[in-house]
Amino acid sequence: MLRMPPLCCLFSSLALVAACESGTIVPDAVAPDDGVPPITVVGATLIDGTGAAPIEDAVIVIRGNRIVSIGSRSDTATPEGGEIVDGTGKFVIPGLVDLHCHFGGGRAEVERVLGVQLRFGVTTARSLGSDGEENLALVADVRAGKVPGPRLYTAGRGFSAPGGMPSSANAPTSEEEAVEMVRALAAQNVDLVKMWVETRFDTLPEITPEMRTAIVREAAAHGIPAAAHIYDEEDVRQLADLGVTDFIHSVRDREVDASFVAFARQKKLSFAPALTQAQNFWYLVENPEVLNDPEFRDSYTAERADRMLSQGREQMMANPLLEERRRDYARALVFIKTMHDGGVRIAVGSDSGAGVAFGWGAHHEMQQLVVAGLEPVEAIAAATGNGARVLEGDDAEFGVLAAGKIADLVLLDADPLADIGNTRKIARVMQGGNWLERR
Repeated sequence: MLRMPPLCCLFSSLALVAACESGTIVPDAVAPDDGVPPITVVGATLIDGTGAAPIEDAVIVIRGNRIVSIGSRSDTATPEGGEIVDGTGKFVIPGLVDLHCHFGGGRAEVERVLGVQLRFGVTTARSLGSDGEENLALVADVRAGKVPGPRLYTAGRGFSAPGGMPSSANAPTSEEEAVEMVRALAAQNVDLVKMWVETRFDTLPEITPEMRTAIVREAAAHGIPAAAHIYDEEDVRQLADLGVTDFIHSVRDREVDASFVAFARQKKLSFAPALTQAQNFWYLVENPEVLNDPEFRDSYTAERADRMLSQGREQMMANPLLEERRRDYARALVFIKTMHDGGVRIAVGSDSGAGVAFGWGAHHEMQQLVVAGLEPVEAIAAATGNGARVLEGDDAEFGVLAAGKIADLVLLDADPLADIGNTRKIARVMQGGNWLERR
């Protein structure tokens, strides 16, 4: 189980960064204080993040940073005093968990996109392999409440093969060097170790099975789990036999059969497929109206959106691998539906920062899960409770809306079960019992 970082919940006045409207800030580790006035949301439809059927006309009572009672109005008392929020006609989902982010561009830019994520209701995020010393210092500041941002998990710098992808990764040339690099990460108190295991159409070197074994075993010796970016079924099987359960992307070298589904279920594997990234090679240039969406432009940056409109189409359409990329995406859709139907956990990881817009990407990923064949309530569970369990196991204190859990929630103006795109119709975001102002 990963170490739970403290929750950051005080906002600055920067553009797109939320500001706490309520008073006392209560860290994750602090139990609710009966002396704190409650916040009660009354009358909304509750979608709790477990995949269960919604509860209409719900009451959610929050004290401090925790939900103290929750259920239908008929069996959940509304306390006197405190703030009463009229949720009539609205819908409540848990704060979103994005398991696949890459933060870069310097401290000011990372602070900006952390605020964007919160505005989109992403209250927990995992940074997968791109964090050097500057980013690790910022992660520490977020955890200490000095900088607004989602609850953050980090893998520090990930591992790849020499000459592999990305060029910024740790690229050990011997198993002994790999062990020392893992020890250095352990000294930085990372939450997990990340490996890029990807042939990229056999054009780049792949980290060897022997090197993966050394990395995973040394990480385990320090109590640190490992996650792997994968493509081939054979790689998943080898890593799962080492004890890796957390996989990024999906198997796309072949259509998996029933034996693999049974293997994945028996090994308790999870997959965060990054369908948005798989689709990203053509989606934006074929759907330029997205680039004019004001919220998308804020998250992607207006300058980059304009560049995509003016330059991206010709470059993307000339990509000699474009048709293979389309086939990859189609395989990924089939894989996810097969895994889901077989009882294997699917979670949301948008690959934000690697060509995918922060915040927006988590919502688009839910839409892609519905395209793959999941029901909207299942896609919401993938983006909330499932992601939390990947990070913290069954004891996760966030990700679902239940008594005793941390009060991260998103209040919506429209029904996401009727149209999963309605998760973007956000009225308010709460993080750790504090309403965040969406500017």
